[in-house]
Amino acid sequence: MTLRNILLAGTAIGAAAFLAAPAFAASNTQAELDALKAQIDALQRKIDDVEIQHGNAIKSLEERKSDVEVSLKNGRPVFKSADGNFTFGITGRAHLDVGGYDQDDASKANFGGLRGNANFRRLRVGLNGTLAKDFGYNIEFNFGDSGTESNARIYEAVLAYKGIDGLQILTGATKPRMTLDDSTSSNDITFIERATAANLAISPAAGEGRMLLGGIYNTSNFYSSAFYSMGTVGNNTSAGNTDFDTSNAVGRLAYATSPKEGANFHFGVSASHSFNLPGDALRLRDRPELRIDPTRLIDANFGATVDTVSVYGPELAFNYGPFRAQGEYYRFDVSGLNANPDADLDAWYLQASWILTGESYNYDIKKAAFKGVKPANPFGFGNKGSGAWEIAARYSQADLNDASAGIAGGEQDIITVGLNWYVNNNLRFMLNYLNVDVEDRGGVTNSNFGHDAVALRTQFAF
Repeated sequence: MTLRNILLAGTAIGAAAFLAAPAFAASNTQAELDALKAQIDALQRKIDDVEIQHGNAIKSLEERKSDVEVSLKNGRPVFKSADGNFTFGITGRAHLDVGGYDQDDASKANFGGLRGNANFRRLRVGLNGTLAKDFGYNIEFNFGDSGTESNARIYEAVLAYKGIDGLQILTGATKPRMTLDDSTSSNDITFIERATAANLAISPAAGEGRMLLGGIYNTSNFYSSAFYSMGTVGNNTSAGNTDFDTSNAVGRLAYATSPKEGANFHFGVSASHSFNLPGDALRLRDRPELRIDPTRLIDANFGATVDTVSVYGPELAFNYGPFRAQGEYYRFDVSGLNANPDADLDAWYLQASWILTGESYNYDIKKAAFKGVKPANPFGFGNKGSGAWEIAARYSQADLNDASAGIAGGEQDIITVGLNWYVNNNLRFMLNYLNVDVEDRGGVTNSNFGHDAVALRTQFAF
């Protein structure tokens, strides 16, 4: 082949390649576009699948609104709807006391032998929870009592509206909030029984199972409550009541400087005013801070001579780490009916406690009271912990004498020392020693008498 032929052939091939290039490029571009479209279609199918799955999940949640969740925290069964608007829990507490008394001769002459005994001071079963998110309820029955067990009776049946932050509006049968000691749960009190001062203070207007209407309001540091209360559920003429329209106003204010942590001071005041008393009668009395035997040593019986009675006094408390101290003083102003004289009585106590194992006391501003001790190292559950150990002491006095009004209910002084073992969050053992001295008691053979007592409580609660 000549050079001329070679050049002509090369030129022809180049021209053919030049002419074919656009067609080739177009072919590649179309293939890429087709591949990209296929990828987009695949991605769209995945998106559709995700939307379908998400929609099914939402539909499933909507359908499961009525499903129930069950928990068993600290042994307490709680049932809860999936949306959280309804809850239902079962509660219980059993306080079994056993102990005995060492009386002086004067006490034996007055009352015979105080009975060493074993009985359930409290044996309660209850139901509580939430209705429609904003309403709470508690229904509780008690089978225990002082000195002996009893038939089931209503301890509390109350409905509360909680739809406003910090506010509770209550109605039903319950104990109006009054005094620091009585505002502390019986599961959390430091001694086997509350101080006589607190028991006497609540008796005219704020005892258990009172029909009432009222409210509680709290902020992060401030607490207030106000109630209108009436008679106790179950009272009838066989119990000696002829006037069921008893009326009482009960109020409490408290301020805590540091309720969540650190050094905390509690300042409070409680008061009640009772008018239109059942049968115009009033009787102030209490057992000597132990109820294994039901005998009451001090007793101010006014009979049907009372127009109104007012109870009021301050509350003081301090807690820091494992140390706590508290005290209360209450004044009783009794106004006589018609020409009957007025009377003034009083009662108070001081107590202090220390957690030997180092746990800190906790304060609840929603109750303006102290919570129970939670052991850092519980005993049991396969653990080698020792639980929490606490020592405590209390001095209380109640003076139910007023010579000007002819009242000689007696003056009672009690020293109590205690040792508590918190095994875990459900189980506690309490050992108390009491020295009781009563003076100037009228209506008995010997006006001055006393005794010593030792008692052990086994407490289980959930």
